[in-house]
Amino acid sequence: MKTTIISLALVVAFFFTNDLAASSTHNRLIEKNAKENVRREISRSIMCPDFIKENNPVNQVKALVEVDEKGKVKVDEINSANPQLKAYVVDQLQNMTIKNPGQGQKFVLVINFQVG
Repeated sequence: MKTTIISLALVVAFFFTNDLAASSTHNRLIEKNAKENVRREISRSIMCPDFIKENNPVNQVKALVEVDEKGKVKVDEINSANPQLKAYVVDQLQNMTIKNPGQGQKFVLVINFQVG
């Protein structure tokens, strides 16, 4: 009888642990997808400015951004070899609100601007 109870407890513990691991993996996947959706929404919202005349490696902007639960975007850090492009992206991001932000999140955003 004791052996049966101990075996049953081990089986229940095993399935409970597996459910927790699967749930954790599932939650990380959902969080990763939410971040990708926010990145895509931001990238689609920022158009290539008219002052970019040719495709060039300096047309890249890297930014560390935060999006709060209400969808408001905040720029923590931004880098670009093109100061005019950097200022343009900062202006665009600071005035942006994301439609489906999910939880508040912080991530790196890389935008490569290309002409036509």
